[in-house]
Amino acid sequence: MKKKIIISLIITASIITACRQHAPTVKPGDGTDPLSMAILFQYYSSEYKALACQAYNSGKDYLALIASGNKASELAVVVDIDETVLDNSPYQARAIVDGFSYPEFWNEWCRLAEAKPVPGSLDFLDFADSLGFRIFYISNRKKDFVLDATLQNLRNEGFPQVSEETVLLREEESEANPNPPDKEARRNMVRSKGLEIILLAGDNLGDFFSDTGKQATRDSLVFSNKSLFGKTYLVLPNPMYGNWPASIGLTGPADSIMARLKEMSF
Repeated sequence: MKKKIIISLIITASIITACRQHAPTVKPGDGTDPLSMAILFQYYSSEYKALACQAYNSGKDYLALIASGNKASELAVVVDIDETVLDNSPYQARAIVDGFSYPEFWNEWCRLAEAKPVPGSLDFLDFADSLGFRIFYISNRKKDFVLDATLQNLRNEGFPQVSEETVLLREEESEANPNPPDKEARRNMVRSKGLEIILLAGDNLGDFFSDTGKQATRDSLVFSNKSLFGKTYLVLPNPMYGNWPASIGLTGPADSIMARLKEMSF
């Protein structure tokens, strides 16, 4: 415990020093701005916890139904990590308090391996494991920087089937990997093992299929797959970040938000 406290203090000191040396990309909030409210909602609200449990309860019901008529060892459950099984709202809170933004200090946060489980996620994956399903964790955390820490964090919290084979993080761009953030190639790696992906859980559309980033297309993908949500696709709430802000043009912190509010106002 003493060692962990010392490490945390070192990270805190480095964050404060770095913020003094470089102009922050985000001004510290006063707790009333939209992002602060989103972070507080995820960390504190009972409604967020209820939504997460609701998603995972649906998933457990679906897996029980599938397992009754199939050989579970030939089926895969694929989950995202951040805001799907691990809650990173403490990192988001620190970014507001100290006035920095992702990706600053993200690797340092990951290396602390202190993110806690999203409500319902551990019970859900333990249930999947008990039925014999194969479990894979596909995340856009960068493999070269935080693989060991991610494995440690998942193992510390008791998540099942955690190994270098099952935790598939983002790799650097190459000829064989031209679009690193797109998770489809890694989903295909799971399929190449002779497994059928029977369920995916995530907080962003890219956790289920390739995401174009355009709002109209994203909406079309949702409605064309609407029968799969709550069954094959489990969506976890994430009000803090994701692909959706850019999809509606929220490129500036104030003007673009106000423009969208005016657009939708009666």
